[in-house]
Amino acid sequence: MAELLLGIDSGSSSVKVCVYARSGGLLGRSSRRMRLAHPRPSWAEMDADAIWSETAAAVREAMNGVRGKVAGIGVSTACPTTVFLDGNLKPLRPAIVYLDGRSNRTVERFGERHGAAGHFARTGNRLSCSTSWLANLAWLRENEPDTWKRVRRVSLLGGYLTLRMAGRPVVDWTQASYSGGFRVGDPGAGWDEALLAKWEIDKTLLAETGWSCLPAGVLNADAARDMGIEPGAIVAFGSADTAASAFALGMRNSGEIFESAGTSGVITFCLDRPLFDDAFMNRCHVFPGRWLAHGAMSTLGGAFNWLRQRVWPDLGGMEELEDLAGKSPPGANGLVFLPYLAGERSPIWDPGASGLWLGLRMDHDRGDLIRAVFEGTAFGLKQIIERGKRFWGCSPDRLPGVGGGARSRLWSEIKSDILGVEYLCADEPDAAAWGAAAIGGVAAGAFSGVEDSDLRFIAAKSAQNTEPSRPNRLSARFNPHSRERREKYANAFSVYETLYPALKTAMHDLAKNGLATASRLSLPR
Repeated sequence: MAELLLGIDSGSSSVKVCVYARSGGLLGRSSRRMRLAHPRPSWAEMDADAIWSETAAAVREAMNGVRGKVAGIGVSTACPTTVFLDGNLKPLRPAIVYLDGRSNRTVERFGERHGAAGHFARTGNRLSCSTSWLANLAWLRENEPDTWKRVRRVSLLGGYLTLRMAGRPVVDWTQASYSGGFRVGDPGAGWDEALLAKWEIDKTLLAETGWSCLPAGVLNADAARDMGIEPGAIVAFGSADTAASAFALGMRNSGEIFESAGTSGVITFCLDRPLFDDAFMNRCHVFPGRWLAHGAMSTLGGAFNWLRQRVWPDLGGMEELEDLAGKSPPGANGLVFLPYLAGERSPIWDPGASGLWLGLRMDHDRGDLIRAVFEGTAFGLKQIIERGKRFWGCSPDRLPGVGGGARSRLWSEIKSDILGVEYLCADEPDAAAWGAAAIGGVAAGAFSGVEDSDLRFIAAKSAQNTEPSRPNRLSARFNPHSRERREKYANAFSVYETLYPALKTAMHDLAKNGLATASRLSLPR
């Protein structure tokens, strides 16, 4: 009977399940939409039990017609999404999703009491909602005291799915990295009790931590029945989704980078030592002895969802946006766009920042406005890469891209021109799902470890260096165009860089007056 690996990738908009052969060949796939609730401004919540139900349904669909037995299961999830459990390990309230900004003030007060600089020095991350999910516990304690009294265990979404499958809530190192109570540079030490004391959190409330590829347990009969598969598969600790994508790409060498282009956008640098910059979100890697530094933009792809849903709902999809933008020349006829539609994380870290188009004239049309969005998001990525070059001395000449946004031809061309790199689109729509499945395979013993020569990684380093056991899966390559075009973008980028510093005070004034929503900083993961 064939040995199968199951990868579950759960985010804020959908859960995807992929079934793979040990060789990495995709045998089955299913995707189910998820409902994200916004009960109050800046809040974002999801029903954890509903996520499990949709996950189980997606497994049944993905396994339909696939022959073989699942040996290993891995889960990758958007991080952090906090789940509060009672004494029976049942959710007490909707999970607080990484998009949520309710604990911004809690984080600010913590910094005022304990010092933000010292927090970065100890944890390896700046003090923010995105990198301090313990703030959600402090918020709940203060604002929902009756619920807080009933909390007996806290986990994240991946840990809750693992609990449903294997009866054990866990938090892997990649997700503990964003807790605010864990030293990223020393993951084996577990929860930092000195930090927990500052948050006034009892360690017994937190799920145990461990390496992504550790077995969390065996798939139980109840979960197997829900999923329509046989019990007995090994369930791994799992990882955060961007870390799973980095593992799927085989990113293990210091200085390697890639882009994950989804609702949020992330430029990830691989590090061989815990040397962190506070402009980045820093975490442990799936590869032991390696770390990941994420330059995360809050609404990279989200800007296009905003265009389609809020600005021009008559437009059908990304293809129509690309067609219209393609009719505008490079430089968008003098328009520049700031993509700070939900505040921004890297590189400015400002929840009060807001978006804008600069340079509007009567002769502009919506093609110009849309092209400026494509270009403005790429300018934001350029700022992140330039910061990484200065801090770590990395000077990449190529950039692999994964995620839905990496499959846009126009956007890929624009990124190549603006970033001055060869942009490589990975021919793998579900990189995080394969990373999760491979993690499950390591946990189950299907592979001897993360360096097993049989472990297939998505993208070879170059077309000339392709190994038969690691096929090149790059569907398209884009190289920078003419010097004239690159110079035009360079001039526009010089304007882009001046806008936020010049307008920061005005943005904050608008936010304070209620004329802009400015608290949704906690978007990636």
